[in-house]
Amino acid sequence: KRHIFCYGECASTSPSLSPSSPLTELPSTLPSVSPSTEPTPLPSVSPSSQPSPSPSDIPSNEPSHRPSLNPSQIPSLDPSVEPTPSPTQIIELPLPGGQQDAEIDDELNVPSCSTASSSCSTGGLVAGRGKLGPEEGPEQNAPNSLDGCTDSDAGNYNISESIEAITVSSKTPGNMREGDSVTVTATVICWYTGANDTADFYYTTIVGQNLVQWVFIDSVDCSGVGSVGKKQQLSVTYSLPKGRRHAVRVNFSYRVGDRDVSSSCVESTEENEFYNDVDDLVFAVEEKTEELLI
Repeated sequence: KRHIFCYGECASTSPSLSPSSPLTELPSTLPSVSPSTEPTPLPSVSPSSQPSPSPSDIPSNEPSHRPSLNPSQIPSLDPSVEPTPSPTQIIELPLPGGQQDAEIDDELNVPSCSTASSSCSTGGLVAGRGKLGPEEGPEQNAPNSLDGCTDSDAGNYNISESIEAITVSSKTPGNMREGDSVTVTATVICWYTGANDTADFYYTTIVGQNLVQWVFIDSVDCSGVGSVGKKQQLSVTYSLPKGRRHAVRVNFSYRVGDRDVSSSCVESTEENEFYNDVDDLVFAVEEKTEELLI
């Protein structure tokens, strides 16, 4: 027979099936050669100072009572079996842009959109011409011009020439910005076939009574209408120059022959009746910002 002699402490060759009783005050300095096949019936009162480098293979059925102070940086590859009872609240932000309806500016006495938008429209604020207007009344706030240019009172409403609305709109998504291409659309009533009716379009960034310097954009003829009182839309396109406050003008009139478009105001005389209607629209524009290159 072979005998084993130990001097000092000696580890057992096989684990104990049950803990010693009574419990020793100090742990053994030498662990058993083979780990215990059964966990201790009572867990440790004090957890280890360092967490395990590897998580357990089987997740806990119940979450911890105290959440971790440091959340994991890497999301779980497997989502939870049961979703949370309250979903994450989604806040819907308004999309940029949108049409804005103009209001009469008390200082400028013309329709104006005070904040930047994707489009700005007078709506029915300029319907009619001078003393001629809807429901046998005059045009609201006539003549709706920044520099005192006036309208003709000749003719009959819904038969003779008149501007019914002006809209300026961006050709790109979002609010109108410096440098953007915009479309100016005038809704007009042409006389008879409209063969001799023309709309002259202008713009300016100098907005103020009697201080306006109009820049000519283009002229569009009102032709092919074919019936009295039928509305037609005439449009031009231009690029917004620098400036946060802009204005457009439509000068709509009857004419025979060429006219000097450098004059932004057509006014009738005793010798010549042009059935002229002039309307201005002021609108706000966003400043162009430098885009970041990623």
